[in-house]
Amino acid sequence: MSAGHLFIVRPLPAAIIAVLIVLGLFSCKAPVIVKKYQPGKPFVYQANIKVNGNFTNEEKERLASRLKSQLDDSMRSRAVSKVFWSVMKNPPVYDSLNADKSILFMRALLISSGYFGDTINYKANTDTVNKNQYRTTINYSVTPGKLVRIDSFAYNIKNAELQKIALANQKDAALKKGEPFAKSNISVELDRLVVLFRNNGYMRFGREYLYGLWDTLDISLLRPSLDPFEQLEILQKIKERKENPKANLEIRLRPGTDSSKLRKYYVGNVIIYPDYTLDTISKKRKEEIVKGVKVISYQDMFNARILPQNIALHHGDLYDQRNYFNTINQFNKLGAWRLVTIEQNIRSGQDTSDFVVKLTPAVKYSFTTNFEASQNQTIVSGNLFGLGVNAGVQNRNFARAAIQATTNIRYGVELGNQFVQSQQASFSHNIYFPKAIPAVKWIPERNRNNIRTIFSFNAANTDRKDLYRLSTVNASWGYEYLRNIPGTTKQIQLSWKIPNIEYSTLNKRDSLQRLIDRNPALKNIFTDGFISSTILAVTFTNTKEKTPHILSASLELPFIAGLIPSQFLDKELYKYIKINTEYTKLLKIKKSSFVFRGFAGVGYALNSTVNPQKKNALPFFKQYFAGGPNSMRAWRLRRIGAGSVVKDFGENPDRFGDVQLEVNAEYRFKLATIAGTKIESAFFTDMGNVWFLKKNAGSPEEVFNINRLGKDLAIGVGTGIRIDFSFFLIRLDYAYKAKDPSPDPTNAASQNKWFYDWRLLKGQLQLGINYPFKL
Repeated sequence: MSAGHLFIVRPLPAAIIAVLIVLGLFSCKAPVIVKKYQPGKPFVYQANIKVNGNFTNEEKERLASRLKSQLDDSMRSRAVSKVFWSVMKNPPVYDSLNADKSILFMRALLISSGYFGDTINYKANTDTVNKNQYRTTINYSVTPGKLVRIDSFAYNIKNAELQKIALANQKDAALKKGEPFAKSNISVELDRLVVLFRNNGYMRFGREYLYGLWDTLDISLLRPSLDPFEQLEILQKIKERKENPKANLEIRLRPGTDSSKLRKYYVGNVIIYPDYTLDTISKKRKEEIVKGVKVISYQDMFNARILPQNIALHHGDLYDQRNYFNTINQFNKLGAWRLVTIEQNIRSGQDTSDFVVKLTPAVKYSFTTNFEASQNQTIVSGNLFGLGVNAGVQNRNFARAAIQATTNIRYGVELGNQFVQSQQASFSHNIYFPKAIPAVKWIPERNRNNIRTIFSFNAANTDRKDLYRLSTVNASWGYEYLRNIPGTTKQIQLSWKIPNIEYSTLNKRDSLQRLIDRNPALKNIFTDGFISSTILAVTFTNTKEKTPHILSASLELPFIAGLIPSQFLDKELYKYIKINTEYTKLLKIKKSSFVFRGFAGVGYALNSTVNPQKKNALPFFKQYFAGGPNSMRAWRLRRIGAGSVVKDFGENPDRFGDVQLEVNAEYRFKLATIAGTKIESAFFTDMGNVWFLKKNAGSPEEVFNINRLGKDLAIGVGTGIRIDFSFFLIRLDYAYKAKDPSPDPTNAASQNKWFYDWRLLKGQLQLGINYPFKL
C-alpha cells in the first residue's frame, strides 16, 4: 500500500453516466462570456495568423505559433476555460497602432530566422453582439520572403592560437553551408566558440569579443564587362540570386580586445571551505593539506579526505571550463551542500589562477511523514481498500562523508467485508555512496563520477486474513551509473545488484491449504524460499520534445549460492532466470498525443533446483500479474489469466504466471483548462495476458503456447478523464472487455466472444494516480 498505488472501484451507474455526460459536453465548442469590457468600444476578441507560401502544414503551424508570440500585449486576449464555457475579462481596446506595432515585431522574428523581404498585412472585422459589445477579430496574412541560406562560412580570427582551435573543431560548428542564415544559429555558434576557447585555457574570454560579418552580394557580379554574352551570364546569376538568396559569413575577433582576455591560464592553488557559512569567521579555524588541496574548516562537519576526490581542478593543469563545472556539479550531486560556489582569483601579472571552493552545508536531517488511502498492487497483498502511514528520515552526511542514508518505516491495513483483511509492516534502510566501492581506477574519471554504490536492506511482514502470513528479508549491494549524453536529449542508466539476497517464510492458513488441496499445482507457487541472485538493468531515455521514448530491460540470474553444498539451500533455494523488457513512446500532435507501450517478461525455474516443489514455477511473490489501473484496465487486479483457462475466482482469487505479454495504446487529447488545472481525456486499448511456462505448472490452457496466442490474448477498450494538477494527476478510466479468454464458469459462454452481451454499464471503472505508463 504505497502512495503511488491506486484505487480499484467497481462500476457505479451514476458515475459512468456522469463521465459520459461530461465527455459529451466537452466535445462541443464552449461559448465565450466577455466581462468588464468598455461599452461602445471595439475590443480585441481574437487574433489569427495565416502563413502563406510553399510550406508544409506542420511548418505553417509552427511558424504561425512563433509569430503569434510576437503580438503586442494589447493585441492579446485570453479566455479562461471553465467547465462548460470560457470567460474573457478586461479585453484590451482595439487600436490599429498596436496592430501595426505587432507587424514590426513579427518582421523582426522573420528576419532573425533568415526570411527577408516579407509581406504582412491584416484585416480587422468587428461583430456586434449587443448594443454596446463590439468584438474585433484581427486576421493577419503573412507571406515570408525568400529564406536566405549560408553560401560560405569561415573563421577570420586575428589570433593564431584561437584561429587554430576554431579550425580544429569546425566540424562541430552550428553554421554550415546551405543552412538558414538565422540569428539563433549564429548566436549558438558564438556561444560554442566561447566555451571552446575557455575549455582550452582562455578563462577570461567572453562572447562580446566576437562578432559576425556578412554580405549577400557576390563581388564578381559588380565587375563591368563589354562582352554581351558575359553580361547575359551576369544577369542570369543575379536572377538566380533573387530566387535563391545566399549569404557569406565570417566570424571575427573584435578589434581592440584587451590582451589579458587572450591569455591562457593555469590552475594554481585550490582551497576548500567545506562548512562555509556567514558566521564562520567567528569560529575556530582548522587547516590541513589533503592530496595537495588546502582544506579550511570551522565546524569539523566533514571528513577532509573525501573532498579532493570531487575536485576536477588540479594544480598545474591548463584551465578547462568543463573541469570548473564538473567540480560544481559533483558537489551539488552529493546533496550534502545547499550552495556551491567557486571563486577565481587571478594572480597579478601572472597566467595562474587560484580557486576557492566554498561549500554551504545543507540541513543534515530531514523527516517526512504521510498518510495513504490507496490500493495495494504488490503480489503478496489483497485487492482491497487500504490505509497506511509512512515515516522516514534522511541523513545527508552519513559518517561525515557526504553519504546519503534513508530510513523508512511503514504500517498499513486493507479493509474489506470483515473489516481488517490484510496488515503489512515494513522497514527499509538504504545507503548511497557517491562513488564505486571498491574503487575502479580503470574506469575514466569522467565516467567514474557518474557511478554510485547502493546498499539496501528491507524487511516486511504481510498478514492476509485466513490465507497466509508472509515474512520477507532482503539485502543487496549494487552499483548505479547515470549519464546524460552530451549534445543530445538521451540518457543512459545502468544498475547492477551483486548480490541480491532474499528470504521469505510463508505460514499457510486453513483457507489457503484447502485451496491448495483442491488445486495441487498451487503448492508449487505458494511456497517460502531463499533467493540469491544478481540483477542487471539498463534504461535508455530520450526526452526529445515531440517523440520522447523509454526503453528498459532487466535480467535476473542465480548467483553463487547454488554452488554451495547445504541441506538448507537444497530445500529452500530458488534458482531461476527472469527477463523483462519494456518500451514506451509518446507522439505529440498539436494538443493531443499518441502513447504506445509494449511489455514482455518471462521467468524460468531452472531444472537444477533441488527441491521438486520449486522447479515448475516462480514463487508467487516473483510472478507476473495483470489487470488494475495500470495494466489491463478492463479487468480487476490479478483477475485475468492464466492463458484461456476457465476457473472459479472463489477457488482461485488471484491469477498470475511466469510469462507476461502486454501491448497498450492511448490517444490523449485536451478538453479544457480550469483555473490552471488541465482536463484531458483518452481513448485506449489494452491487449495481453499472463501464462505459466512449464507444462507441470498448470493445465494446458494455462501454459504459454505460441500457437494459442491469438486465442489467449485478452483485449480491453475504454475511455477516461484525467485531471492534471501538475504535481500529480488523477485518472478515472472506464474499460470494457472486448475479448475475454479467462472468464469464470458462470460466464463461460463469453469466452473469446467479441463484446459478448455488451451493455454500457457492464465495464470496469478504475480510479488512479498519474498516467498508467512511464510517459
